[in-house]
Amino acid sequence: MQLSLYLACFLTCFLQALPASAQNYTWPWQTYKSSLAEPPSLNITKTGPTSPGYLFFDQNGQHVHNYSLFIMSDENELVWQSPIGDYSDFKAQIFEGKPVLTFFNGVSLPEPWGWGHGIIQILDNSYKSIYNVSLTAEDENLVTISDLDPTQLVSYLDMHEATITTQDTILVTLYNVTKYDLSSVGGPADGWVTDSLFYELNVKTSEILFKWSALDHVNQIPIEDVQQFYPVANLGQNQSVPYGYFHINSIDKFEDGSYLISSRYYCSLFKISKDGDVEWTLQGQTGGDFELDGHLSFSYQHDGRIRRELGNTIQISIFDNENSEIVSGINQTKGLLFTLNTETKKATLDQEYVDSQDAIYAFSQGNLQQLDDGHVIMGYGSTPKIREFTPEGYPVMTAQFGPGDGAIFSYRAYRLPWVGRPKEPPSAFACLDEASNQTLVYMSWLGATEHRSWKVFAGVSNSSLTLASQIEKTGFETMASLPGQVPLIRVEAYGLDITETGVSPVISSQNGC
Repeated sequence: MQLSLYLACFLTCFLQALPASAQNYTWPWQTYKSSLAEPPSLNITKTGPTSPGYLFFDQNGQHVHNYSLFIMSDENELVWQSPIGDYSDFKAQIFEGKPVLTFFNGVSLPEPWGWGHGIIQILDNSYKSIYNVSLTAEDENLVTISDLDPTQLVSYLDMHEATITTQDTILVTLYNVTKYDLSSVGGPADGWVTDSLFYELNVKTSEILFKWSALDHVNQIPIEDVQQFYPVANLGQNQSVPYGYFHINSIDKFEDGSYLISSRYYCSLFKISKDGDVEWTLQGQTGGDFELDGHLSFSYQHDGRIRRELGNTIQISIFDNENSEIVSGINQTKGLLFTLNTETKKATLDQEYVDSQDAIYAFSQGNLQQLDDGHVIMGYGSTPKIREFTPEGYPVMTAQFGPGDGAIFSYRAYRLPWVGRPKEPPSAFACLDEASNQTLVYMSWLGATEHRSWKVFAGVSNSSLTLASQIEKTGFETMASLPGQVPLIRVEAYGLDITETGVSPVISSQNGC
């Protein structure tokens, strides 16, 4: 995982452009003696039992300490942190029967664009990169905004989706800038729009298995219909600021091979058939092809997911932002679980997930994950919080990693099982504390999940190291104190299935702690 020169320059210039007040604002982060990792310090509150699994999230935003991916525990302990980069949609999935990590890696553009260009990177459980899913400009005749240098873009895949299907294919989104006549909605005849596309790709080869374009289906999804929720205004005048009218932000796949997609600005979910036609529309305010019950409504939503298919009924979940750059601060962001009857055309609310004691108005991004035990995890996107609910909708945990809304954010957040077995060895740091006549040893193993204890070996030469201490693991970093001034140290991790990679290099103790 290497940060491209273009991305490094983009991040550097972006951060340097921030006002001084932004650069001085910080959220607490953690530091260690034995590791360079610096994860946020999670402010965790619990009011009931939570589900098993680690918290997965990315971190971005103008006040963020570092642009990274994180796996952390409910106890605010780090498991793994990525190198710095511009990432999105970080999660563990199953590919060919094995657990993998997937995420967008590239350049993401803030509003008024709100999309990105990059690859979908896939790591194995040793954190080795095994596949890069990509589509280039040459592959699909793709165009970006005029402010970006297309020669620096290795792939045009977007940040919004990277879901591996049960067929071991991957669903991805893509945004393409193109000319379009906007005169019918009050824009220029020689206007520019951002077309929303989605693909189903072969993970290993990036071969296109299915492709769909919103602009190819304006006869079924007219641009006129979005004006109420996202008017063209001054957008679309040029290639620099195209009118991103559709804004696709999730894809899921039905059992029959058709697709469920979410459009933020249409405030709608669409079922797309295998031949590309729009089978039905669920519009969050009017119902579209369905009649909404008196309790169900949504707008500017994210993360439409198929939860159950049974005959003529489909249960779906969404993250209902109810907030955007058009309207904000009126209705709380919430999670929704509802059922569609495709025969009666009724849409019925099943469950709402909202914390009445902590109103959140998430301007953008976010997701809802349904766990095996019925609990629900919600990542609040532009509001840096992760919350867990019971099946009945009661909040039992909140993990906060930043202030306010829009200063620090994570596109999505998850609770997932993970077993990490890094190839890199553990790290250790030792220092001589003359005042107490002790040697303090700090040890950690980035990404490892199976060790439970440490052995510390000490001596005056590599060949004379002997066991000096055995200590239980106390978190990401564990500290042991040895009597006397010990010049050389090696640590070994012990636990489940630990191999020779659980042995650190021999290190020299530093003078002074």
